[in-house]
Amino acid sequence: MNSVLPATDDTRVWDIWLSMYQVPCLSVALELELFESLDAKPDSAEGLAERRGFNLRGLRALLPMLMQQGLLHLHDGCYQLNETSRTYMLKSSPLFWGGLFSRIAKTQPPHKLLLETVNNQRALAAKTRAADGWESGHVDMAMAREVTAFMHSHSVASAAGMTKTFDFSRTRKVLDVGGGSGCFSIALARLRADIRCTVMELPAICELAQQYIADAGVSAQVDTVVVDMFRQAWPAGYDTHFFSNIFHDWGFETCLDLAQRSHAALPEGGRILLHEMLLDDGGLTPAPAVTFSLLMAMGTLGQQFTYGQLRELLQTAGFRNISCRQTYGYFSIVSAEK
Repeated sequence: MNSVLPATDDTRVWDIWLSMYQVPCLSVALELELFESLDAKPDSAEGLAERRGFNLRGLRALLPMLMQQGLLHLHDGCYQLNETSRTYMLKSSPLFWGGLFSRIAKTQPPHKLLLETVNNQRALAAKTRAADGWESGHVDMAMAREVTAFMHSHSVASAAGMTKTFDFSRTRKVLDVGGGSGCFSIALARLRADIRCTVMELPAICELAQQYIADAGVSAQVDTVVVDMFRQAWPAGYDTHFFSNIFHDWGFETCLDLAQRSHAALPEGGRILLHEMLLDDGGLTPAPAVTFSLLMAMGTLGQQFTYGQLRELLQTAGFRNISCRQTYGYFSIVSAEK
């Protein structure tokens, strides 16, 4: 019954998936004439947002991506052009590539979504944002089925991997907050027969999770509970609260609220575990986390975090003994105790 470590990690698959956002970043930057703006005046994300009326969160996601593509440099907090962008990305250049990317943009749905995000038109893109359902506390079955399958696909390998690289010896009873398909609870159940897990989700997601759990043969160890994590009381009696790819969906204040709710529901000595793809301290690397953060800006209310940001957030919520461990693929677990 023990979970088996995949023969290889899934970073190559992540790279292939995330590569689809490379072109929309460039096509949006060209359409919004970001290169012309930074050629006229190198600037910070905050300065450029104020000067051009752009969404700051969107720019904070887009500009590091352009750095990762080798089209911008950062000097003294200001983004500036380099020889590549000055030669090929300015409309005034005889070697301008804009015509190609302008044509491609018409066939790229992410272009439209990113453009609306940076251009302060979020309301126009709301129907494409799955996070809106969780924010409202209601997800219909069609959306639930689509999103749960999506999340399960990119989480199942890291779920199995984390059980081999993180110390769960103290863990007996886990509340899997926003646990989706239950793939992390399933992996923990397969790790040890004495672990019990509960997937806490909205009604439609719980219904789907029960099928994933049954198919995995761990129904004796894993169950579900219907709770709106933002509006209803959390169940007690769990020594561990596990969050995978949850905090990155929300802004700092919402994440602090979730951490405080966790702290209130945990017993003394209980642990909170945050499974996330982390940015380095400067927030500009590594490339996969920068790209994933862009995806969060486009599809959720959040962003990827640095370890320092999550540590500060957990400290504010009252947690102690905070640490971080890289677990599997691009992911890490930030852990803390009540």
